[in-house]
Amino acid sequence: MPDTPDIKALQEQVFELVKRSQDAVLEAGRTFTDSVSQLTPGDTSAVDELIDRAFDLTERVLNTQRELAKSVLHTVTKPLSGDDDDD
Repeated sequence: MPDTPDIKALQEQVFELVKRSQDAVLEAGRTFTDSVSQLTPGDTSAVDELIDRAFDLTERVLNTQRELAKSVLHTVTKPLSGDDDDD
């Protein structure tokens, strides 16, 4: 009989990974806020650039989280489907 995965331990690992990534995003947000607060009033080109960078970062984070979710789902369901092929 195949070993059954420790679901609780797996859930805890996924939770910790998500928490660390969220902490990193929050820190990036704090850095962004600090950068904006140091700008000279009326300097809209710098603000526009910061907004573009913030949205670019958000897009990258979301894409990474999408890939993480797919990877976790594949890894968790792999034993259930009997798929032993490595990608």
